[in-house]
Amino acid sequence: MRVLITGAAGLYGFHVIEELAANQEVSKIYGVDDFSRGFPREEEYMDHHWGEKVTITKQMFQEITVREINSLNVDVVIHLAGYNSGKESMNTPEEYFLNNEYGTFQLVHTLLRTRNKPFLIYASSTEVYGENVYSPVDEKHPVNPQNILSATKLAAEKHVMAAGRWYSYPVTALRFTNTFGENQNIYGYTSVVSSFIDRALRNEPLIIYGSGEQTRDFLYAKDAARALCAASAAQKPSQGLVINIATGQEISVFNLAGNVKKLTGSTSEIINLPCERGEPGVLPIDNTAALQTLAWSPRYDLDEGLSRTICWYKGLRSL
Repeated sequence: MRVLITGAAGLYGFHVIEELAANQEVSKIYGVDDFSRGFPREEEYMDHHWGEKVTITKQMFQEITVREINSLNVDVVIHLAGYNSGKESMNTPEEYFLNNEYGTFQLVHTLLRTRNKPFLIYASSTEVYGENVYSPVDEKHPVNPQNILSATKLAAEKHVMAAGRWYSYPVTALRFTNTFGENQNIYGYTSVVSSFIDRALRNEPLIIYGSGEQTRDFLYAKDAARALCAASAAQKPSQGLVINIATGQEISVFNLAGNVKKLTGSTSEIINLPCERGEPGVLPIDNTAALQTLAWSPRYDLDEGLSRTICWYKGLRSL
């Protein structure tokens, strides 16, 4: 199997490449990334010892041509590239529209003209659901995006699935919950996990917006990568489906902060500040479809994932 990965230098991409590179059934991995977002720096990533199986190219995914894809002769395209901060999306909405939605539209219509019609796996987000109407939230739950990020992720997902239905093109979309791990963006708009770890290692206050009682499902990046690889291996059963990828386990933001403090040995104070737009609701995610269709289930518990991520952050601080 030959695989093309967009957003290869991001959080998901790094771990997907590691997972695929260890798979004997995968003969070649092509990764493209424009290296425009946070860590890692381009020279560090390009110098990574991937081996001959992996080729990384600096390129915007929107610029990939039909001729290029045909020449690579890939069987699967894993589309990970995209901006992913809800707060940033509200400050730069046009950039998010052009990159996440219109960029994915361009990629889809490029793939439609290819010779081999490689299987397309799109990395979507459970944020498309918005506030839950019922729980746990399965794939039939109404979608109600709450910010530009989730709106563009949903719109891009719709373009992918529409191409699948209209043209009988082989596609699937995986809706990922809150993912964290090594190689996560540590600059600018960061996730709650990366923010907590960074501040805890500096013994700075861990800031919670709202009461901290709001719960979330946190997925370790290596488990996310395993789900993407499982989808690439289960093309027929997953074709045309949208599938939640989540642990099925929730933790409050307050308890997450406490876990990070404990695992880092930090003396950080935990501080609560008012929410800017009201406190987010509970969003328990149903992962039954992933278990049944992809034969996937999470392998890492939260503390193990946090410990591995903290170790990576410590390595960065020592550089």
